[in-house]
Amino acid sequence: MATQEFAPAAYDPFAPAVMANPVPFYERLRAEPGVHFIEKYDTWVFSRFQEIIDVLTIGDNAFIASESTLPSEDMLMQQHHGGGGTLPLDPLPGFALLGSPHYEALRQAHIKPLQPKAVRSLDTFVRGLADQLLDELLPKKRFDLTQDYGGVIAASVICHLFGIDLSKAREMLDMVNSFSRTDEESGGIDVPAMLARYAEVIGETVERRRAAGADGEYPLIDGLMHLDHFGRDLSVEEVASQLVCVFVGGTETAPKIGAHGLMELANAPSQLVEVRADLAKNVPVAVEEMIRYCAPAQWFARTAHKDVQVAGADIRKGQRIIVLFGSAKWDEAEFDLPQEFTWNRMIRRVLSFGTGQHYCFGIHLARLELRILVETFLRRVDSYSFDMDAAVRLPSSFQWGWNSLPVIIGD
Repeated sequence: MATQEFAPAAYDPFAPAVMANPVPFYERLRAEPGVHFIEKYDTWVFSRFQEIIDVLTIGDNAFIASESTLPSEDMLMQQHHGGGGTLPLDPLPGFALLGSPHYEALRQAHIKPLQPKAVRSLDTFVRGLADQLLDELLPKKRFDLTQDYGGVIAASVICHLFGIDLSKAREMLDMVNSFSRTDEESGGIDVPAMLARYAEVIGETVERRRAAGADGEYPLIDGLMHLDHFGRDLSVEEVASQLVCVFVGGTETAPKIGAHGLMELANAPSQLVEVRADLAKNVPVAVEEMIRYCAPAQWFARTAHKDVQVAGADIRKGQRIIVLFGSAKWDEAEFDLPQEFTWNRMIRRVLSFGTGQHYCFGIHLARLELRILVETFLRRVDSYSFDMDAAVRLPSSFQWGWNSLPVIIGD
């Protein structure tokens, strides 16, 4: 469908046409002057690369995801008309919903296993997972590259970091997939049910760590148990709520990027040949383009906690903003021919994992997993193609990526 058939006023993250394919809408939004405003939600929408950076790097708790990073349509319909709301601290919500200094304290408390040095120590473990999976999958000649390969690798790493038995990796993957699917009509996620189930699973691990004395063996959890920022110990439920973001994002994102990236290489044989010429050198470069081009997250929301002027918008306290990461990666002002996949593209900046205060600290782990799963696959597979008739890209207001990519091994 031609881009000119869409008008900016037609953009709504929950509209069925947008959830099915938001790209043409993004293109029109970027082409129009000014910042888009959705009146029925009282929400500003930022679609251009530099605008999003300008918005997300404003400090002083101007914008906080105090209601939700991914509000439902019903939530957005509840307008504040100048009201702001306060930050809840007892009980604590997930750290992504808090402002400074609480956000930073909680983030720092469990960031240790996701920092570069700790992530590098996982290299041998992840490579072993990739080879073991391919030993099982390649004889089948056909499997789901997103779920059976990348998905199981990512879920296994999360299980490893959480102290969950690796035999449950597929179960964890299936759980994340089931809750992250949005309703095809409303675009919403059953957040209460999702959080309750994650709290149950993660809470069991937290309880085990507490019983073991939280001695630092699993710093992702133990660090939160020793946090004294709030002058009290966090409850099991509060610790679990801080870990949902790592649990879900760490399971869901990298598999979709990796599978999609390998598909783009298959669709560009000359680029695939170039990457294969030196896998150790070229795969890390190609992965950066995969992160830019294939990242499935489309948007995040914040609530204004004060009046702000930014990127030509006069935003009042209580209004929401939506930043369209899915649009920024196509921004012609930032990238030459952005809708083309170019494995060795020079990338100065990337927004796929956010920026500013909420820059995703899982980026180092995602890069490691992507480099290993792509390199291992290309090292062991001489030729491959995809059954696109069986591929699945579910409509979604948020995680719009390839949920299933059946790969065929051989000619």
